[in-house]
Amino acid sequence: MHKLDQLLAEWRRNMKTAPRLGRETLDELENHLRENVDHFVRSGMTEAEAFRRAVTELGTAPRIASEFQKLDESTWLPVKVIIGIGVTEALALTFLLIARMDAGRLTFLLATHVFMITLGYTTTFLVGALGICFVGQRCFSDFTPLRERSLTRVTFILGCVAAGLSAVGVILGMVWAKAEWGRYWAWDAKEIGGLSVVVWQAFFLSFHRFAGGSARGVFGLSVLGNIVVSLSWFGANNYGTGNHSLLLATVAFNVVFFLLGFAPAGWLRPRKMPPPQTLNDE
Repeated sequence: MHKLDQLLAEWRRNMKTAPRLGRETLDELENHLRENVDHFVRSGMTEAEAFRRAVTELGTAPRIASEFQKLDESTWLPVKVIIGIGVTEALALTFLLIARMDAGRLTFLLATHVFMITLGYTTTFLVGALGICFVGQRCFSDFTPLRERSLTRVTFILGCVAAGLSAVGVILGMVWAKAEWGRYWAWDAKEIGGLSVVVWQAFFLSFHRFAGGSARGVFGLSVLGNIVVSLSWFGANNYGTGNHSLLLATVAFNVVFFLLGFAPAGWLRPRKMPPPQTLNDE
């Protein structure tokens, strides 16, 4: 292990000569190298051989810098779609709530609570949708380490937005309940659901930031976030009605994609058939 540390230190010195590679980026790339080295060592390679193989797969400093430039210039299509959906929903919800306030159906406090909670929950769904897209594409082809880093950074930003909106929404709901009903909290299904979502979002961000989780782990958890929000939002609204078929289907759908996240990358990629062998005429 001491020799590996020396090899990694030398690798970092060489990588610092490339543009766009800051300390945080190098830390993430080094963690990726260590994971690959450990994998290759367990497959039977020596530590030095495993390190050379991992560095070769990662690429040279100019190549990595070039990949970062490409990432800056292009955005993964699902990310564009998700951001577009989020912005459209925020605008539509704003107009809808303003109309209801003008009609006297909602107070400003309640409208703000609905706005925050709806956007917070939906943003969690959007992060989960990115997780489903990630798992789906990974079934056919793996992502480069740099692309994974870019995508996990997007999920962290969206996760922070979702957690902030949901937490503020829950607090505003408590204030509204105090003004209308004389109590802040009654442990009803909707309140428990809101608290569950906030706790889940805090756990997701903690795993994302401090547990050193891989991109596959982060996106797998994001798919589970769909289940948490579905149960907390739709499950709470339908509590006691007995109408749970759509909810169960949603849960099952996300469980399938969560389990697919454990499959090796490219397992659905079409395999090229070897050319048919022919007998040479004597």
